[in-house]
Amino acid sequence: PMPAEFADGRDGAVSRINFRPPEQLKLRIEAAAAQEGLSVNAWLVRVASAALADPGTEPDAGRRRARRDPGGGGRFVGWVG
Repeated sequence: PMPAEFADGRDGAVSRINFRPPEQLKLRIEAAAAQEGLSVNAWLVRVASAALADPGTEPDAGRRRARRDPGGGGRFVGWVG
């Protein structure tokens, strides 16, 4: 469960960060946000909040780490659950 104060990005204080994802990730983020009827910013706030919601667990617990594609190109392969 996501803390209510972060669920919609309206916790009062607003900050900016410079986030520069690879083009393919950007397109996937935009598609996921559109599918949920959210702006990209609201979707990113929701996803980041959910990822950080349980401070008592290890960040990688139960997850496989993505790794660089051995074929090169700077791509990552694998999944995070």
